[in-house]
Amino acid sequence: MVIPSQRRLCLLVLNLFIMSFLNGQTNLNPDSLNVILQNTKDETARARLLLRLSMAEELRDPGIAYKYAEQARLIAQRADYDSAEVRSMILMGTNLIRMHKPKEAIEIGIQIIEKATRYNMQLEIADGRGLMAVAYALGGDFDNSSKLYFENLKLYEKLNERRLLGSTLGNIGVDFIEQQTYKKALEYTKRALDIGLEINDLTLQTDQFNNLAAIYESGFADYTNALNNYFKAYSVAIKTGDIQQQGTILLNIGHIYLVKKKYDSAYNYLNQSFLLYKKLDNPILLADSYTFFGSYYFQTADYVKGKQFALSALEIGRKYGLQQSIIDVSNILHKICLSENDTAGAYHYHIILSAAKDSLYKMQKQKELFRIEFQYSQEKIAKEQKLRQLSNYFILGFIILGLISGLSIIILFNSRQKIKIKNTLLEKEKVETNLKFKSKELSINLLALLKKNELITEISQKLSEIENAPSNTDLKEAAAKLRRDVKNNSDDRLWQEFTIRFSETNSEFYEILLTRYPDLSQSELKLCAYLRLNMSTKEISDLTGQRTESLEKARYRLRKKFGLTNSESNLVAFLSQI
Repeated sequence: MVIPSQRRLCLLVLNLFIMSFLNGQTNLNPDSLNVILQNTKDETARARLLLRLSMAEELRDPGIAYKYAEQARLIAQRADYDSAEVRSMILMGTNLIRMHKPKEAIEIGIQIIEKATRYNMQLEIADGRGLMAVAYALGGDFDNSSKLYFENLKLYEKLNERRLLGSTLGNIGVDFIEQQTYKKALEYTKRALDIGLEINDLTLQTDQFNNLAAIYESGFADYTNALNNYFKAYSVAIKTGDIQQQGTILLNIGHIYLVKKKYDSAYNYLNQSFLLYKKLDNPILLADSYTFFGSYYFQTADYVKGKQFALSALEIGRKYGLQQSIIDVSNILHKICLSENDTAGAYHYHIILSAAKDSLYKMQKQKELFRIEFQYSQEKIAKEQKLRQLSNYFILGFIILGLISGLSIIILFNSRQKIKIKNTLLEKEKVETNLKFKSKELSINLLALLKKNELITEISQKLSEIENAPSNTDLKEAAAKLRRDVKNNSDDRLWQEFTIRFSETNSEFYEILLTRYPDLSQSELKLCAYLRLNMSTKEISDLTGQRTESLEKARYRLRKKFGLTNSESNLVAFLSQI
């Protein structure tokens, strides 16, 4: 008996993935949308309309849907409408999968990831990975398919996207069905169903009930559990209004009743499925329906009707290159011809059957070759990317090293310039200080000379007064008075003048000195000022008229007050630091 299960599982993969992109917008009228499109000038609005047209057409004609999505992408690019561009690329990818072009779907999946990454569109990145995962599965590369699905699982868990998490778990389950690893398929499908029930997502529930039924039917031959889950899937599919899903479930239910030889029930469900597929006007789905009817009529020995339906399926299979359908119906026609003792007919269909098997085998080999070729190209791309990355790192490192070296040279040059400038300033300051000090010293010496000249002038004036004085004036007494007056007057005036000049240039000296040593006398303060100017004992004696012995004793007393008991301690150096 013929069981075209492989085709039904492939459709299941596609339906499961595509549903995540439709978001309830499949019930659109393409004619109405085309009229609106022709009267719309705004680029962004046109891009959105083309996306809706693509979604409206993809179940009926993936080729037309692909063209609409392609047009939407071009318009979105012109309008800098990034989200619409990415969405159009996703629809292009889904339709490439429907047209069984996995290699092209993978290529556009890579483009989606690159574009979405640029704009940090995380869910769209996951959509690109999902597209590639389905394409890999169609090519028989379940390792890469699973890897991409698990990457998406991590993202959806992180973002707490429950619906997408459930859908991805379901997709992993389908991969395990394709690999006939039914225990694992059961585990992931149940997890997906639990999420669908938890969030009350009817589409997710329908898919997972359908998948569970397929697992029980194909993996465990448990027809009771299979029927139970098919009926649950069908009841939910009615609520969602998904006619294609309803038709597929009814077809699968009819198939189980056919296996159990319950022909009345089998016919009932097969016929309901056929009517729904006819409404959809989808030739590929109708081919499946014709094939099952052919099998039904062969088993009920109605060979005329069996041949009629099988030939209809064969015609569609040849037109669309559906090798599995050709194998299934050729087998049915071969058996019908044998039952009718039509040896020539049986031989004819046996040749068609063999040719289709050869073609399918070649296709499988091509898939395997594609998988190996794609793995090789991916490894090559990865190596090239790694080399480019290393080259970029080397260039970047070289640039950074150059910048660091340049910066170090600039910093070193600036440091040297700063040091040079600082040294120049210090030298200038030192010269200015020396000049200032010399100026002070010269000023004091000049002051002393001036005062001496004034004193000489004053003495001359006094002598003239004595000379002109009455003759009875006592000369000795007048001379003594002259000496006292001149001395007192010159000392006071000289000191007052000196104090003013000295304070101008050494404003804080007396203040600091008196703060530290408050018991200093007026004469000691004078001596400190002279010593600060680095004047010798003889110079001070000449200036003040004091004897050198008196000045030495005064210096000794100062050293004692300042605590300079060490003979090596220099009094002048001590006062210069204040």
